[in-house]
Amino acid sequence: MGQCPSAPRRHHHRKPSPPPSPTAQATSPRFSDAAAAEDAAAEPDYTADLPEELLAVVFGLLGSGDRKLCSLVCRRWLAAEATSRLRLALDARAPLLAAAPGILERFSAVSKLALKCDRRAESVGDPALVLVAHRLGPGLRRLKLRSLRAVTDDGVDALASAAINLRKLSVGSCAFGAKGIEAVLRSCTQLEELSVKRLRGLANSEPIAVSGPRLQSLSMKELYNGQHFSCLITHSPNLKTLKIIRCSGDWDPVLQAIPKDAMLSELHLEKLQVSDLGVAALCGLEVLYLAKAPEVTDVGLAALATKSPLLRKLHVDGWKANRIGDRGLATVAQKCSALQELVLIGVNLTSASLELIAANCPALERLALCGSDTFGDAEISCVATKCASLRKLCIKACPVSDAGMDKLAAGCPRLVKVKVKKCRGVTFECAERLRASRHGALAVNFDTPGRRWRVAGC
Repeated sequence: MGQCPSAPRRHHHRKPSPPPSPTAQATSPRFSDAAAAEDAAAEPDYTADLPEELLAVVFGLLGSGDRKLCSLVCRRWLAAEATSRLRLALDARAPLLAAAPGILERFSAVSKLALKCDRRAESVGDPALVLVAHRLGPGLRRLKLRSLRAVTDDGVDALASAAINLRKLSVGSCAFGAKGIEAVLRSCTQLEELSVKRLRGLANSEPIAVSGPRLQSLSMKELYNGQHFSCLITHSPNLKTLKIIRCSGDWDPVLQAIPKDAMLSELHLEKLQVSDLGVAALCGLEVLYLAKAPEVTDVGLAALATKSPLLRKLHVDGWKANRIGDRGLATVAQKCSALQELVLIGVNLTSASLELIAANCPALERLALCGSDTFGDAEISCVATKCASLRKLCIKACPVSDAGMDKLAAGCPRLVKVKVKKCRGVTFECAERLRASRHGALAVNFDTPGRRWRVAGC
């Protein structure tokens, strides 16, 4: 094929080279590295004199990856890493049960434990919780359970009986029911935060009949028969934060049963069957998130504002139902002079209510409007000229234009951040002018459909 024949292979026998001289050993990189390693091994261990308590403090300042690497240095560091670890997250699939005794024995100081299982896998059952109760019980402060479908009320009861100092419990996609939650409330009298999401066993459970004497925060998401928590809501004297999100059933009776002298100050209601009757019964709120509750109108919002003069944060997602507008917001402006943050989504307001808010709420610092068909140049001009304390402004999908946005250049002297999204009437040149008007001290985040710019100030 036009190739030259290969040359015959020749074997050359090399004589062994003599050993390197001492001078060559000193200058060779291989020998110098070995010498350095010997010198390093001969150096004293400066951590040997550190007390165990101080070594544990040092490990507590390290991240998870650094802790794992340091635990491989020596046996002492391995023990120090184990005794100083306070957080532990475990894959709670069924095989964990065999390895759990050794893991829990090593990390005996853990106070924050998370057991999470894949939704498609078989989880550990009651024996795993009994083991946790035996090894970590009194020292456990925070517990998170996710997708433990094999755990029953009995397993939760056994764990709660040992974890008497538990402060925070978060449960999601588990199969036990109200009896398990009730066992926690009876045994863990120090419980301050409870979060429950998709608790499958509520469908066939009896209502919870106990309260939480120290419970401060309760979050319920995507529950069927969530009204089983009514006693906990209405009879927990220290409850300050309540979140009810996407839970079925009528919630007006529950809200109406909350005592007038309750300490409840923060309320989140999202995608619920709730009307003016339930909202109007509330009082003394400081933070209100009301999202996608189409049966709530100006009447309910006005009644709540009248009874909550210390309201400082108001988020309303009107779902473009046109049930909340100028009338309700005017009452908020007149009754809630401490308002600091106002977020309106799908709410059609005009300069009539904005003028009242600007005049009566001097502490208003954050304002966001999204999807309002009536918030135009006149309204943005009102904000620019009268909201002197405003620091952050967000406008999304509103019919504003350059003419209105230019008014911000001379108004709102404390403004530090502006976001404008999906507003077709606003151009990039307007955003540049707005930034230049504050000599670079104003951060402007601006985009339109298909184009996006971020003009950041210093």
